[in-house]
Amino acid sequence: MNTTVLLHARPYARFPSALILVPLLAPPKQLTLPTEIWTQIFEMMELGDRSSHLSAMLVCKNFKDIVQPLLYSHVSFSRYSSLESFCKRIHDADSRWDSLRRIPFSAPGRWVQSLDVSRLELRKPTKHRLYEDPFDNTEILALRVDSLLTNLFPLLPFLSVFSMNPTFSFSRRACISLTERHGVGKLRSLRGIYYVPSHGMPRDPLLDLLQNCPNLEELEVIGPDIDPLEHDTTYLWYDGQVLPLDLPAMCLPKLQVLTLLACLQASPLMLSLLSTSLPSLTKLTITPFHDIPSSTSSLFIASHGETLRSLLLLSRRKSWPSHLYTSPTNILQTSPNLRHLSLEVPLPAIELTEEHSLEILSIPKPSLDSWALISRLLPHLPSLKAVRIRDVKWLRKGMGPRAMETGVQGEMREWRRRLARRGVRILDSEWKDADSV
Repeated sequence: MNTTVLLHARPYARFPSALILVPLLAPPKQLTLPTEIWTQIFEMMELGDRSSHLSAMLVCKNFKDIVQPLLYSHVSFSRYSSLESFCKRIHDADSRWDSLRRIPFSAPGRWVQSLDVSRLELRKPTKHRLYEDPFDNTEILALRVDSLLTNLFPLLPFLSVFSMNPTFSFSRRACISLTERHGVGKLRSLRGIYYVPSHGMPRDPLLDLLQNCPNLEELEVIGPDIDPLEHDTTYLWYDGQVLPLDLPAMCLPKLQVLTLLACLQASPLMLSLLSTSLPSLTKLTITPFHDIPSSTSSLFIASHGETLRSLLLLSRRKSWPSHLYTSPTNILQTSPNLRHLSLEVPLPAIELTEEHSLEILSIPKPSLDSWALISRLLPHLPSLKAVRIRDVKWLRKGMGPRAMETGVQGEMREWRRRLARRGVRILDSEWKDADSV
């Protein structure tokens, strides 16, 4: 029901006047169904194919007003040209935005909630130098992507999920831009952040970012791959002495999933996380460095293992296995609530004297050492339900019987027969049993 509102600007004047208050925006048109129901319908359409949203936008203007925010809510890019066009669209909309519409942020920038550039492919130079564009090589394109993201973050006030491509570094300026933007506290997930520890710097930009993300639930940080036998050991030892554990703690009460890959031993990030309380942490993926001097990986597992339910020891190095980087032997003792444990070679000599509630044990490949470890732990793992071979897949049933019983496949099937007596299943890298392939 429309009500006329009168404004009496000068009520005590000799000839007082009244002004009619006119709304700046036209009243929204109501569809047959409420807008909230239409929004849920189009969200269900997104599960099948996003192209259906484009078709729905051509039906009518009311559908376009509902579908367009959904199209921009979760954006993902695999090509540089698409990311560049998207950034241009956001900047053009922001340049034409004014505050007369009583909306604090411009569209479509305020609609973006998730930004994924983890699959972004940078074109490599061609083999023929005569046809190679000097401004189209990998290094320059990586710098362009970093510049695009640096200028884009301030225009995305409601961004909550960001996935980066870890093949190139997340620069200091991009991290500062993400930290200083409006709504940084709404971040819930940061994945694929390539982090090079900054030694000797007064402030670490990644620490400043995490200090302002109290609602963060998932964090994935990837450090540099360094061999201490061939490269500089700056990242493994902090001045060759005891690590300084007096870095300020962060406020991450909602962090549930944490991934720390490669070498982050003496980084300010690792040292700060050691002194940070993580009451909600349930899943940890970390690269083990148990036999490296001043290693913090084992100390981190021991400090935060009380709440862990899933622990994955993983390495990004292709030269694995190595005589270095073993896993700690007291994993099950420091993580009493663990349900899934994934080990890395060389396998540790896990010490266990009491019963543990572990349900799933993952190993890279079947071997004599891994079977010796499993057979030694079985009496203390009454709840064990499955052993997963992380790097091997079951052969299809169409293969010959000899292929099924030789090599790694034969070893897995032999394990399957042995463990079936205890009710333990053997799963492959895709979490499938031999009967389901």
